[in-house]
Amino acid sequence: MAKSKIRIAMIGCGGNMRGAHVPRLHEDGKVELVAVVDTEESQARLLMEKYGREVPWYTDHKTLLRKEKLDAIFISSPHASHYAQVRAALEHDLHVLVEKPLTITSGKAKALIELAHQRKRFLQVSYQRNYYAPHVYARELIAKGVLGEIRGVVAYVTQNWSGVRGWRLVPELSGGGMFFDTGSHLVASTLWITGLQSERVSAFVDNEGKQVDIKAVVNVCFKNGALGTLNTFGSASRHDERLAIHGSEGCLVFHLHQWQIKSVLLNDQPIEIPPRIVEDNPDAALFRWIRNGGKGYERPWYALEVARLSEAAYKSAKLGKPVKVAR
Repeated sequence: MAKSKIRIAMIGCGGNMRGAHVPRLHEDGKVELVAVVDTEESQARLLMEKYGREVPWYTDHKTLLRKEKLDAIFISSPHASHYAQVRAALEHDLHVLVEKPLTITSGKAKALIELAHQRKRFLQVSYQRNYYAPHVYARELIAKGVLGEIRGVVAYVTQNWSGVRGWRLVPELSGGGMFFDTGSHLVASTLWITGLQSERVSAFVDNEGKQVDIKAVVNVCFKNGALGTLNTFGSASRHDERLAIHGSEGCLVFHLHQWQIKSVLLNDQPIEIPPRIVEDNPDAALFRWIRNGGKGYERPWYALEVARLSEAAYKSAKLGKPVKVAR
């Protein structure tokens, strides 16, 4: 069956949108970029060049939504802008893909998830690790009880934030630093794979002279009694990432380096991924849900769990004591 055409617009024309999302439009072949939004014309022009043709450019999302006929909207803007932009898109009955994190507060994250449900729209948060074949299979194994009861997680991600500039270093726009940004991927994949929910958090952060955190050590007590650490180090030389999940019957250990999966071990042996599980990405999943009426769609509750844990981590660091995760 031929693919149906999908008309989208993009809010935020930076490197992430140009490098990750525009190529996925080309891969699909039947998604049309109708218009773009960015406060800087130069960024909009660079995205049009990457896309291969000119489209209307707007400086604000309200004008775009008023003038263009769309099926969906992609959002890659400063984190503090997400709530208003996602909400406006949903109120115009558009499906939404938004870059992580969903919002900078858990209350607003919950409100958007509920609004998407009320409007019968698909809300996709762009956590790409949740579409890697090893991560999908690991989630299956844990759900089937292969690891037994989950009793602990140990995870970290490193990155060189020395070159980070602009809004990511402004707390009013970013909502937080390395833990809230790159660390959000680590937290999301941990919670999505395991199904764990945080209950209490004790966190330590180091801003290294910046306005936002560059390093964070976050200790977590989960609802089922499991314990864990989720750590981010932004003063490292390069990206390295590990996630170890320990259960009563076994353990899973992921290792990623320079943004590539290097190994996934089940009880110290490489896992063999069934051929039925294929590599995917958030964009392709959204397009598929739009076309098939939502088959396979899950409301992004894990994004709310990320927001709740992150909120508690920053509160704990500020107060200098453990805090209960608000629900």
